[in-house]
Amino acid sequence: MPKHIIILAVPGVQLLDVSGPLDVFAEANQQRGREVYKLSVMAVADPTVVSSSGARLLADLTLDAPLPDALDTFLVAGAPVLDSFISDEKLHENICRWSHHAQRFGSVCSGAMLLAAAGLINGRRVTTHWTVAERLHQEYPQVNVEADAIFIADAELRTAAGVTSGLDLALNMVDEDLGRETALDVAAQLVMFFKRPGGQLQFSRHGQASLSGRSALQDVQRWVLNTLDQPHNVQSLATHMGISARHITRLFNQELNQSPAEWLEQQRVFHARQLLETGELAVKQIAAECGFSSVDILRRAFVRQLSVTPSQYQKHHSS
Repeated sequence: MPKHIIILAVPGVQLLDVSGPLDVFAEANQQRGREVYKLSVMAVADPTVVSSSGARLLADLTLDAPLPDALDTFLVAGAPVLDSFISDEKLHENICRWSHHAQRFGSVCSGAMLLAAAGLINGRRVTTHWTVAERLHQEYPQVNVEADAIFIADAELRTAAGVTSGLDLALNMVDEDLGRETALDVAAQLVMFFKRPGGQLQFSRHGQASLSGRSALQDVQRWVLNTLDQPHNVQSLATHMGISARHITRLFNQELNQSPAEWLEQQRVFHARQLLETGELAVKQIAAECGFSSVDILRRAFVRQLSVTPSQYQKHHSS
């Protein structure tokens, strides 16, 4: 009997959040030469779902349909704008109904916000798109948000970071269900990584230079950003402000929720990312331009921030 997989496409859904996972499961059917997975698209109410791009999906069923005898997986796809319906109690009830009935349930991208609103992921490990992760953490502090993860499998719960990472999540489920060889064949056919290097923050603009906090703090940030090649440290920042290292550390923690050293490393790594993307400088030159005393220190900071090395990052992000 095929494993039935249903993906809920909410109004304004991001099309790839639905079509990406479906194509992975469909390719698994092709590789096995039979219908291992039965695939269905679900709508909230109107079977015609207008996606964020304007393309229309014709759903196979709606959220208020009777539960089938068996359901393997129920996933909630994300949408750029959820605020118009995220508080709908009837929607929450139906998402809970289908999630509890499925052997596995979860989300792709910002669909995790709907799972959280329905009270389904309290105390659970989840991921979501990096632009939504902080909101999810702030609004639902009982949810354990891992912002850098591409996807997470936590018992019967499956969550993906967003957009293309829905393919990674689906491929992992194929690996679970059908084994490594089939999953490798699917990845090869779809020209995708079997295991993507690093986490999702390497694709984000997380850490992008911006000025925050009171004006004196913004002044020292501006000074550092204009002189990143210099050997700045907590003491040099404190001296520039005319205060103690302890005082500036307290200011950074209060207003930026991070230490001066953490902020400084974040800015150095972000600038290094920009230089690596152009492909114009050698890694040794980039380390010097960003204030790292050696390539090895740059590499360690990169791995700490993004879970990939500079060379891995440049390979996949250079122009």
